[in-house]
Amino acid sequence: MTLFRLALQSHRTGAIATAAIGGFAGILNATAYVSIAGATPPDRAAFAHSMEIVGQQLTYLLPRPVQLDTMGGYLVWRDLSTIGIVYAVWAMLAATGAGRGDEEKGLTEAWLAAGVSRARWLLTRAGAFVAVATASLAISLVLTELGTVIAQDAVPASASAGELLPLLALTLWAFGAGLFVAQLTATRRVASVAAGIIVIAVFTLNSSLRAGADPGQARWLSPFYLFDRSTPLLADGSVDPLAIAVSLAVAGLLVALSVWAFLRRDVGGALIRGRMPSGRPRWGPSSDPLLRLPVLAGIDQQRGWIVGWAVAMAILGYFLSSLARTIVDGFKDIPAMQVYLQRAGISGYADVVGAIWFSTALLIMAIFVVAQVSSWAADDAEGRLETALAAGVSRPRVVVERIAVLLIGAGIVAGVSSVGVYVAARAFDIPVPADRLALATALVLPVVFALGAIGHALVGWRPRVAVALVAAVAVASYFVQEFAPLFDWPEWAGRASLFALYGTPMTKVDWAGAATLIVIGIAGTAVALAAMRRRDVGR
Repeated sequence: MTLFRLALQSHRTGAIATAAIGGFAGILNATAYVSIAGATPPDRAAFAHSMEIVGQQLTYLLPRPVQLDTMGGYLVWRDLSTIGIVYAVWAMLAATGAGRGDEEKGLTEAWLAAGVSRARWLLTRAGAFVAVATASLAISLVLTELGTVIAQDAVPASASAGELLPLLALTLWAFGAGLFVAQLTATRRVASVAAGIIVIAVFTLNSSLRAGADPGQARWLSPFYLFDRSTPLLADGSVDPLAIAVSLAVAGLLVALSVWAFLRRDVGGALIRGRMPSGRPRWGPSSDPLLRLPVLAGIDQQRGWIVGWAVAMAILGYFLSSLARTIVDGFKDIPAMQVYLQRAGISGYADVVGAIWFSTALLIMAIFVVAQVSSWAADDAEGRLETALAAGVSRPRVVVERIAVLLIGAGIVAGVSSVGVYVAARAFDIPVPADRLALATALVLPVVFALGAIGHALVGWRPRVAVALVAAVAVASYFVQEFAPLFDWPEWAGRASLFALYGTPMTKVDWAGAATLIVIGIAGTAVALAAMRRRDVGR
């Protein structure tokens, strides 16, 4: 089998998953638009007026709403910007896998020993990603177009096709960033955290621009800003060739720098190395006392990973919370939104902080869990689990310690991020009760417990597909929470979402939902223990 075909296979699962997410989201958003906006011009004009006012307050997450009386305008606002984030995250993870993960598995060294040059290895991996990303995006856009046809409000096929290049340019920018960061770090986990922080930073830069800030020429550093410049689905919209060219040029430059760095570093090492100790090497037990303690050893080994997530989420929490007062004050002039807020039980700034921040935090924590499940599956495939079992660690202990480490790590990340939220509330004079904020933060852990236990049960059953399946559970929970109210699904269907079970604890605590999440976590842990006992390691 050729190197290029192997590279294609390495990206296959991610490409299929993102195509499914993008296509499913496109179909749901297209059909939902007709349901909520109506079919007559007056209904759509009224919907566009109200939602454009609301959308101005949501620019921290979505682009400014334009032409919401058309299917194309709604998809640009509600669907495509979110799909762009999904593809950027996948590209970043795929790049760190290609640039660092293959070295941890020994694949890079094997191919280099077989005579493949370093430049050919990395360029082949990059070329394969371009091919699968293009195919995945094309499928997503075709399914989205199908959704508009089903809704009997089809957008021009040429306009849908016009979105391919802007989305591809954004995806390749994120891939290039992840690939270059992978050359600067020693492990895939550290590379993923560092590249993730970069993606969050450039997204936040564009969010500030959407909210009215003027970062000057620095806005061109954000691929999300460059993506927003192309709007082929809008009436009289077009594709911005300059923005696409800049994104592709940066992506190409980052790949070229990655090849240069790979040619100059050792396999398994980082481009920037610390000072090597002098003298003869000494072999002996580590002096770190935490490595001798159950659970805390796992936390200690992931301290850089956990700190990176905590800092990134704290910064994002500060930014989002700082917008709460502006959003609430803007809603005061919209009678319809006042009625909506009253029905939702949102009566003050603290409730809006909870709605903005914790809905975002749950999604990010789901990504944190999926990344941990990926590391558990890698431990099985790369022999680390076998080594631990050979050293006398029992299989039940492996399961319990992994989930305990996940909960403690998630607790640290959620706690630090909530500190950022509270600091922003104090700085912008937003009255957020500390006790309610602490309770809402603590109730994030049952969601993590449930999703993590499901993930470990899947790892014990089929490690090779566990990551894709647990990601599908998280994505399904997100979409069910989003679309159940729009399509007036029965209550039991809405409660199928892990995020819906979390509720809105800053407004009202759903103790039944929290208990259900804990029961799911306990059941998932029991299944994981049974699966770990019966399955052969490495299969």
